Amino acid sequence: MIIMYEFLADIDLPVPFTEEFLNLVPRQRAQVNKLMHEGVISSYALSIESGKLWINLIAESEEKVSELLNSFPIAPFISYTVHKLTFHNSINLKIPDFSLN
Repeated sequence: MIIMYEFLADIDLPVPFTEEFLNLVPRQRAQVNKLMHEGVISSYALSIESGKLWINLIAESEEKVSELLNSFPIAPFISYTVHKLTFHNSINLKIPDFSLN
């Protein structure tokens, strides 16, 4: 049985953004969307003003998180710190139940 943990990746982006970095954003978003659909990434938050990106993700270990972050198209331009979370509470938006009435 594989035990999975939740991690927070605290990522520093290159400020100001270069054209080379900005050209990678569509590929980055595509990879993130795929990982969100697969349940690997649970949240993704960006602050352009402060040049920060925060990602909550599920993985076996901090090493697996680093492997994933290093596979991102933007990886050559970022630095990051990974934190193993004890817990993470969030409000999940619920779509109302469909009624046939």
